[in-house]
Amino acid sequence: MKLLNFPFLFLTIALIIGIIFGYYYVFDLKNILILLSVSISILGISWFSAKRIFQKGYVFTIITFLFFATVGTTLVKIHNPTRFHNHYTHLLSSKTEYQNNFLEVQFSIKERLKPTLYYEKYIASITLLNDQIVCGDILLQIPKDSLLQRFSIGDRYTTFSKLHPTPKPLNPNQFDYASYLSKRYMYHQLTVSKDHLLKTGTSSWSLSGIADQIRTNINENLVQHDFSPQQLSIINALLLGQRQDIDAQTFSDYRDAGAIHLLAVSGLHVGIILMLLNFILKPLDRFRKKGSILKTIFTILLLWGFAVIAGLSPSVIRAVTMFSFLAIGMQIRSKTSLYNSLLISIFLLLCFDPLLLFSVGFQLSYLAVFSIVWIQPVLTKHYHPRFYIDKKIWETFTVTIAAQLGVLPLTLFYFHQFPLLFFIANLIIIPILGGILGFGILVIVLAEIQFLPNSIVLIFRHCIDFMNATMHWVAQQDYFLITNISFSWGMMLTLYILIVSSVFLYKKYTIRNLLATGISIVILLCVLIYEKHTHITAEEFVIFQNRNQTVLSTLHGQQLILYGKDSISKKTKKYVLNNYFINKNVCSSSLNQLANVYEYQKKILFIIDSDAVYNIENLQPDILLLSDSPKIHLDRVIEKLQPKLIIADGSNYRQYLDVWEKSCAKQKLPFHRTDKKGAYILRE
Repeated sequence: MKLLNFPFLFLTIALIIGIIFGYYYVFDLKNILILLSVSISILGISWFSAKRIFQKGYVFTIITFLFFATVGTTLVKIHNPTRFHNHYTHLLSSKTEYQNNFLEVQFSIKERLKPTLYYEKYIASITLLNDQIVCGDILLQIPKDSLLQRFSIGDRYTTFSKLHPTPKPLNPNQFDYASYLSKRYMYHQLTVSKDHLLKTGTSSWSLSGIADQIRTNINENLVQHDFSPQQLSIINALLLGQRQDIDAQTFSDYRDAGAIHLLAVSGLHVGIILMLLNFILKPLDRFRKKGSILKTIFTILLLWGFAVIAGLSPSVIRAVTMFSFLAIGMQIRSKTSLYNSLLISIFLLLCFDPLLLFSVGFQLSYLAVFSIVWIQPVLTKHYHPRFYIDKKIWETFTVTIAAQLGVLPLTLFYFHQFPLLFFIANLIIIPILGGILGFGILVIVLAEIQFLPNSIVLIFRHCIDFMNATMHWVAQQDYFLITNISFSWGMMLTLYILIVSSVFLYKKYTIRNLLATGISIVILLCVLIYEKHTHITAEEFVIFQNRNQTVLSTLHGQQLILYGKDSISKKTKKYVLNNYFINKNVCSSSLNQLANVYEYQKKILFIIDSDAVYNIENLQPDILLLSDSPKIHLDRVIEKLQPKLIIADGSNYRQYLDVWEKSCAKQKLPFHRTDKKGAYILRE
């Protein structure tokens, strides 16, 4: 069957390509709108000349594709808030008095984010910068030691502080948090203690504010029934879409068990709620057509009511939108309608927020659901259990396998690990998750009406503890958790091609499908060989950005040699080196004592550390590395050694770095600060 027989798929692909093009390439909005207008005119003309849409008239098909691709590019530009003249970034870039100075900042709390070890984090919407009315979102960071109570959504505050650009990653292959925030249209951050904030009011009305008040009220009522903080955090994650308070150990257990999706209100939770609603509203089916329509309307309204209470986060909106269309598709009772419902929901979500396309949750959620709808029926038809329990176990197993097949390449690409016991965790938890969700809703309702018996509280607490204990046990089986998997985007793409072609071959054995699968295997092998060749021929020298001590490395193929004065801490390995190890597919590493002189690619590197020794005869280094805050007069050192480049890493005091930077600027000598410019990488 030809692709052009599926108009929703065709148009969605065109829109996605346009969004990708619009995000990575800079276009003027006026030119895009002119192009869009021209496209509409040409599309209208070709419409009348096309006899049968999507079946004949290939000119019309091509024009339609280009039109929706242009729509995607236009949406990216239209939704970007920086196009407004009063966006705060324009003031910061155009007026020198707004740069690196204390400003009067007025903002309102928009959303609470997951906190870190040191900060509570929020999305704040700026309304005033000094005396200028502005718009735009920023990241707000409140030190935990100064936070007496959490902020409420809609609260307005004023402070005098500096706005800083969100920091870029300073070491190779680290997670780019600045890029992540930019996809949510946040480009700056504000770090201020609560003592320096003046509350100026609360927004009179907002949907998110009301939802926050409802969640706060629910938590206050649950606290009265002796739920532990850990149990409350799980209740908030499962039922209220808020997982900010989950402790690091619990989060790690669910992640390593391959069940992290349980802690975020996503397609799984909304799908289970949809099934519960279908069961509760089943009596409406007796009223023939009107009953079916009423059932669908009530289902969608209740789903969106749940979305509001869950905070209308992107993951919740995505899941509820998807299952709202699936609810319609279920009433139509057509498999094709399920696919169309998913595609329509994707299309609409991307129209309202095109950068959702780059959200990992968005990608994983839709790929999992598509895989379940497409692959799970293929798996179930080969075995038909006789008993109810066997049937449910088999259904859960096939759903889990289908979903994992759909998200496997993407999971390896983003998270570089694969829990082999994922199906055990899901086989145990998913069958009872519906009961836990239903039970949890009952507990919340009874707590709200002040009629929650202790027996029900005790049972629900045991359910949550059982789920946490199961995840902890599965996560402890370290030998079943494969970590540090080096997986590139090319490998991800070719693995998806292989999975799709293999499923087609499994569904129907034909020479064409067999040939497609064979070609997919060959392509994957070629990519693997290319990746292996890239890794074994890699050569580079790296000076990492690290505050604790100077850390250097030399990479020879897949062998890495680290250099440091002392043993490298676990924190440094985790946050500075681990992603580099994975990306370079390092097979072995060793730690050597840090020396003062290194030679790499015919360039000499000399290190001046806290001993401040540099009076060495006949030494003229190409690169001078300042480490551990040496007490030197840099002008004299430059005159003596005459280096071509000076590097200062994160082990130095900031005031020293500032002085050295000015000295190098006067002498017009290149100066590389790793705390600003990131790690220094020397290649051939």
